[in-house]
Amino acid sequence: MRCRTLVASAILIGAASAPASAQIKLDMNKITCGNWLGYGSADQDFVRYFMSGYYSAAAKNNVLDYDRLQKNSEKVAAYCKKHKSDTLPTAIQKSAS
Repeated sequence: MRCRTLVASAILIGAASAPASAQIKLDMNKITCGNWLGYGSADQDFVRYFMSGYYSAAAKNNVLDYDRLQKNSEKVAAYCKKHKSDTLPTAIQKSAS
C-alpha cells in the first residue's frame, strides 16, 4: 500500500512540474498593415476570418457573406500596401464596406 502511495505521489509531482504549453496573446488592434502583409497566407486568412467575425458580431450579423469578405479583403490589402504603418482595424474601417 505504501509503495502505491509513493508511486502515485511521484507521478503527481512529475505531472505538476511538467512545463505548461505556451499561450499566445495577440492584440488585433495593434496589428499593422505591414505586419499583416508579412504573414503567411494561412495566418492572413486566420486574421481575415477573425476580423470578419468580430465586425459581423458587432453588427449583430451571424451570416458569413464569402463574396463580400473576398471583395473587402482585396480592398483592405490594396489599402495596406499603401499605408503599412496603419493598424489593420483602421484599414478595415477606411476601405471595407
